[in-house]
Amino acid sequence: MHPSALCDTVECCEELYVRTRASEPPIKDERETRIWRSPTVQAGNAEAFLFFKEYRIPGTRFWFSGAARSRASREFRALLAMDLANLPVAKPDWFAESRKGPFLKSSVLVTQCLGPVEPFSDWLRARVNEEGVTLPVCAMVGGIARKLHDLGFGHFRMQAKNFMVCGEGELQVKMIDVPYTCRWQGAVGPRIRKLDLEDLCGAHSVFSPAQTDAVLQAYHGFELLGDYRPGLRSRWGQKLRRIAYYLGAIWSGHRP
Repeated sequence: MHPSALCDTVECCEELYVRTRASEPPIKDERETRIWRSPTVQAGNAEAFLFFKEYRIPGTRFWFSGAARSRASREFRALLAMDLANLPVAKPDWFAESRKGPFLKSSVLVTQCLGPVEPFSDWLRARVNEEGVTLPVCAMVGGIARKLHDLGFGHFRMQAKNFMVCGEGELQVKMIDVPYTCRWQGAVGPRIRKLDLEDLCGAHSVFSPAQTDAVLQAYHGFELLGDYRPGLRSRWGQKLRRIAYYLGAIWSGHRP
């Protein structure tokens, strides 16, 4: 559990999770992932709510799950490391695992959010004709990506849908969904930077050319990347590169 978790005991966490599942419909319900949003709760002087993200292991992977970390565990550790490094992330509260012997059946990650939130990709699509409004927020994303890399983190799945826009007046941007994040002692090198930027604003991203420019200008990586711009790689080509670099990172001990 995170030291600032809304619940201060495991029993409290379990009770809130069970109560939310029983009273609220899931906001996402897929074969391997279900997400619930809790009713509003009090967090100090502010109102907050929790996201319960349940990751299920399909039968085809059940027998291989004994030696693996759960997704909730990986994501909790990554979010905690990023939060402690003062990166803007959804604050991790706690995680839990359900196992049958050594084999993983499912895991649950709980994150805490303050105020209204919206996935960045949905926020952009709702403002397709309001580029002047979206460019400053795109610049925030570019700045976050630069800080992430300078602090030694590689995201390995940096897409618009993995950021969220928070607040109503003065908007903020935070990162979510970081189960593949790895960390190095120093700033990451150009290859990881380019890989993440390709995912974020390459040919298959949701950004317009002007929004891509806003991200890259805020990233301000000319001294590291030269005149690099995300290219026209195929989805499969980019995916294979991402998997290769990620496996190299975890096999060399760079998980948080």
